[in-house]
Amino acid sequence: LQGLSASELSSGDGRKWRTIYSDPDNTKREGLDSTVWPEAFERMEQFIQDTGLSQDDLDMNYDDVVEMYKSGKLAMYFGSSAGVKMFQDQGINTTFLPFFQQNGEKWLMTTPYFQIALNRDLTKDETRRQKAMKVLNTMLSEDAQNRIIYDGQDLLSYSQDVDFRLTEYLKDVKPVIEENHMYIRIASNDFFSISRDVVSKMISGEYNAEQAYQSFNSQLLEEKSTSEDIVLDSKKTYSNRFHTSGGNEAYSVMANTLRGIYGTDVLIATGNSFTGNVLKAGYTEKMARNMIMPNELSAYSSEMSGAELKETVRNFVEGYRGGFIPFNRGSLPVFSGISVEIKETDDGYTLSKVTKNGKQVQDKDTFTVTCLAAPQHMEAYPAEENIVFDGGDISVDDTWTTYVSDGNAILAEPEDYITLR
Repeated sequence: LQGLSASELSSGDGRKWRTIYSDPDNTKREGLDSTVWPEAFERMEQFIQDTGLSQDDLDMNYDDVVEMYKSGKLAMYFGSSAGVKMFQDQGINTTFLPFFQQNGEKWLMTTPYFQIALNRDLTKDETRRQKAMKVLNTMLSEDAQNRIIYDGQDLLSYSQDVDFRLTEYLKDVKPVIEENHMYIRIASNDFFSISRDVVSKMISGEYNAEQAYQSFNSQLLEEKSTSEDIVLDSKKTYSNRFHTSGGNEAYSVMANTLRGIYGTDVLIATGNSFTGNVLKAGYTEKMARNMIMPNELSAYSSEMSGAELKETVRNFVEGYRGGFIPFNRGSLPVFSGISVEIKETDDGYTLSKVTKNGKQVQDKDTFTVTCLAAPQHMEAYPAEENIVFDGGDISVDDTWTTYVSDGNAILAEPEDYITLR
């Protein structure tokens, strides 16, 4: 919806509307404007007609779409330069295209991966504010931005002090970047949820462009209820501070609870699966959903031997190409149902031991294992491993929200799951 109208949304009228919509000091709810957005829905309607999208497409998941592309049944799909690399490595001729606009311009739609929240109280203490700004400037530096990039990924920096560098997989759109035709996607929770509802109804034929615009605008303007029911009552506070002997208490609570939900022997979660402390508080459904990181986290299950389990744990601890690679202690994976011993080195982390109930896991043991990770990381899981993962079509936050929504959810106790030497 946004990519097809990036040039209009970046025009004077578009920027004027977005400034008002995004203004943190604007206390009233802001709807869509009547200049730019009606035409955006018309373009979306035309796109749906041109591509033949239908209800059947709404029932597919990301893996289905990728498989259609790989088999030659689909000409294009929405992805990243890392996807271009993945397909080229498989011998599939793939290139990266921009969004083509009505006025002939070409635009890229970008998603900010580096987002920061600063405490408003910093304005009251200049010494603390300066310290916070020092941290922020370091994180925004060219050196820091280059450190977070792994092979096959591109960094498009909005900092004028950082030279952008492109892999060969994004070279075809270099002129678009040089023209600064990079649209930053609106990423508010309201926009995500309403877009999914309205565009889905356009694809199913329930809404035309005018109806979609009116529905979207009405939902944005709708006042949200301030009195939400408590769905989860946490009796204790658990810290998300990492300890070399034990791990992260809050993350262990979440992992152990989810292991029970999924009914699996072992659960492995990437270090970016959960959001922070578990508080001694009553959680509304919205608060509970926010306990899961909003990064399209999905669940993948497999039945494997002890040898395969140890190899899977090693991949999550030591990292693999295209996967989530732990970059500090706090980003190490979280385990439930097993305990691991890890050695910290100058180059990263090395797995030393995997135990269950105090005994070392044997190669011939069998386990049901559930891994929580973002789809792009599991898609890159080493193909040579003789392990087949099922699932990924239902997000973890949906599973988690369904569990807590009936109001009878109980959090599991934390366990010592890691020893770091």
